[in-house]
Amino acid sequence: MTGTGVNAKSIDAFAFARLGKEAQGSVPLARLTRLVDGLPEQPAGEAGLAHWSVRGEVSKSGLLAGQPLLHLHVRANPLVVCQRCNAPFAYPVDSEVVLQLVKSEDELDDGFGSGEHSGGYAGEDEDDEDEEGKGFVSNLPERVVGSHHFDLLAQIEDELILSVPYVPKHDVCPGAQANAGEAAPEEPAVKRPSPFAVLEQLKHKD
Repeated sequence: MTGTGVNAKSIDAFAFARLGKEAQGSVPLARLTRLVDGLPEQPAGEAGLAHWSVRGEVSKSGLLAGQPLLHLHVRANPLVVCQRCNAPFAYPVDSEVVLQLVKSEDELDDGFGSGEHSGGYAGEDEDDEDEEGKGFVSNLPERVVGSHHFDLLAQIEDELILSVPYVPKHDVCPGAQANAGEAAPEEPAVKRPSPFAVLEQLKHKD
């Protein structure tokens, strides 16, 4: 069942998982106040949207059998400031997370969902079994307290906040690249003279 008109602000999380519902939508980054606090003004239009999709299920196998899950996928390109050159740039985010719904905060750190077990999540990415446990931790669901008025928008914002680096940087700053290109012809003059060249000059002086 797909419901693109689902309100991202509030869903009945347990019913969503139990019925295997799916939904998708988008939200302006500017509305996510915790995310954009301290960031440059986000662009208008398509460039300033965060796209999300969510799918509910009740796990049928493994250690999580019978547990309600939400599969959340978030894509966005928030505008951040490079901490190396101070120029703004769009940081691409494409993040997927599996959320295990629990009924109270007491259950958040109780049992296998906390990542302390060694069984893995059998319902997701079974191909990883051939990689000798590689990626095991990333396959474990994150436990969240579900409710009949679950704030999905806050979860989307949390995922974006976790995905944006605390100190964002260009891979290669545009200014540095340009300066390097301009400075290249002058590099020989800046370099220290070779000791062999100095010896040659001394010989000629004799």
